[in-house]
Amino acid sequence: MRKHVVTSASVEARSQVFQTVFEDICQEIQGSVLPDIVAPWAHDDGVSSDSCLLGPSVEGGMPERLAVHSKDNLVDLSAFD
Repeated sequence: MRKHVVTSASVEARSQVFQTVFEDICQEIQGSVLPDIVAPWAHDDGVSSDSCLLGPSVEGGMPERLAVHSKDNLVDLSAFD
């Protein structure tokens, strides 16, 4: 079994790629970002609740592309606990 060695150069390169794609996605969704600092929270079925959401928020929830990009680039930080 070959152990994967993570170097600072590879971490830096992956971070740059993540940031570039993240920024591209943010540019694409810029028009759907709601600037409200406090917005009422509604459930997925549209029924309002007693809760509020601290903004800014994205109209319609997190875009699928952003969710996938974030999930695909999760980093396990448990070693730092």
